[in-house]
Amino acid sequence: MPPDLEPALAFFALGSARTLPFVWLIPAFGGPSLPARVRLALGFALSALCFPLIAGRVPSGGPVLLLLLALRECGVGLVMGFVAACMFRAVEAAGRLTDTLRGANLADVIAPGEGSRSSPLGELLLLLSVVVFLEAGGAGILATALARSYEAVPLAATWSGPARLHAAAFLVIVASAKLIEAAIGLAAPALVALLLADLALGALGRAVPQIPLYFVGMPAKALLGVGAVLAGLATLDSALTLGFRGFLVLLERAAQLGR
Repeated sequence: MPPDLEPALAFFALGSARTLPFVWLIPAFGGPSLPARVRLALGFALSALCFPLIAGRVPSGGPVLLLLLALRECGVGLVMGFVAACMFRAVEAAGRLTDTLRGANLADVIAPGEGSRSSPLGELLLLLSVVVFLEAGGAGILATALARSYEAVPLAATWSGPARLHAAAFLVIVASAKLIEAAIGLAAPALVALLLADLALGALGRAVPQIPLYFVGMPAKALLGVGAVLAGLATLDSALTLGFRGFLVLLERAAQLGR
């Protein structure tokens, strides 16, 4: 093996330890519906594109040190990927919450691409969020954030102590809390409409007990939920753009974790 090839392979492998979790978690790069081989190829391609930033001196210390560095790189990639994925999972959670309140969760089906139960509105809003994100140049923003993470946390940099683990855990908690906040905010119009419909149906049931509210209310709530979501699509673009900015700030903080 040429003397320059072994260090290059070591840095490429360490770089891939960060890019693979990053690509694997983010729906904008395909998500679970994309075959695993394609996602692996995309992760390796990102590592190759970032190679000029990650190439340098291989730290001495043998395979044990390289393994520890690979675990650190994997951790940085997981945190960055989780924070970036929260942008899209918040939109999906808003659709799932609306489906639950309008009773459509009773008709959940197995998604062929993912092998898990899917929500009709959740899948729709997730796809719309990916389209809006890519339309706004989001793929370039994610790639830039990944490249900046290699500048902020070089592969040969040493881990700065347990304080970084605390910072990573805190960042994950903040991203999770922001996911819940964004999901409730996006679903709020439909949730209010559905709760008012429940109150109206309850009052109608007390006034006219002979009406079969279950059979009348379920289709009405299903249509009302879809109508509220469709009415909110006009403002979804601006709402998603504003929401993405907050998550991108967290992503920038995640890129500094190894310092």
